[in-house]
Amino acid sequence: MKNILKKITIVTLASTALFALDVPKDHIATTQWLSDNLKSKDLVIIDTREPKVYEKGHINGAVNIPKKKYFQGKLGSIEKLPSTPEQLQEMFQKVGITDESAIVFYSGGKNSVDFADAASGLWNSWIYGLQNVALLDGGYAKWTHEKGATSTKVPTPKTSELELETYDRKEVASINDIFEAIYDEDKQIADARVGKFYRGEDDRKDLARHGRIPTAKLTPMIRYVKKHGDYFGFLDKKEAKAILYNNGYGVELDKPINFYCNSGHKTRGIWFVAKFLVGVKEARVYDGGMIEYSRSNWPIATGEPMD
Repeated sequence: MKNILKKITIVTLASTALFALDVPKDHIATTQWLSDNLKSKDLVIIDTREPKVYEKGHINGAVNIPKKKYFQGKLGSIEKLPSTPEQLQEMFQKVGITDESAIVFYSGGKNSVDFADAASGLWNSWIYGLQNVALLDGGYAKWTHEKGATSTKVPTPKTSELELETYDRKEVASINDIFEAIYDEDKQIADARVGKFYRGEDDRKDLARHGRIPTAKLTPMIRYVKKHGDYFGFLDKKEAKAILYNNGYGVELDKPINFYCNSGHKTRGIWFVAKFLVGVKEARVYDGGMIEYSRSNWPIATGEPMD
């Protein structure tokens, strides 16, 4: 990431900016909020589903930037890192995003994991300084369930002159940060995958070794949404907080948490849950994940934890 970011000024970003249209304070947009603001000139809605699905029907006015576009970064043999600032800037310019835009990302809402598609877009935006952003709770499935306005027409927005000039390093953990956290009791590591990966019982081929980062707590991303008929929506904040803490077997909510999965997809989802649904103050994404860590010579744990 060092070379990717060498031209960007690294700053600590304040969250007090005022815009013509502010997203909800918790960065979770309800379908009602989106419906109320659908005609705002400052609103940009981004559909993160695959193009062929988007073309069959999408929220009225939404543009399409599918999830794979947020994983275009590469460092050596490690792929699926965050898109570079140049890549994201070009994508956002094409859909008319400016510094004043209020951006709402949405996914399909059809299962327990696809909200991470929208969270991936939001996280990429966040780390490069666009923080007037939100994720649509329930995604497209909830929107259509409630008979929200849809279209098959593909918008043709005017290209903007957006420039991404900042990088919020507080949201990103490097492999060195992870190694440090293994031996520092005041820093936590949390695994967003399901149990078989955590225990090292998988056969995923892009992992050089199988198992988990030592000291990591199991915090599967799939636990934080619930099925409501034909869509999946977030749990309420109290329930999400209780699950993440897990009666002391999860993570401590008042200490820094470094989240990881295999490729970074679920990590971005659990980061969103921790930061905005639960309210964890220091949550970071280790985006290299087990794909990168398994190629290091640092220790890996397997089986059930002993403590």
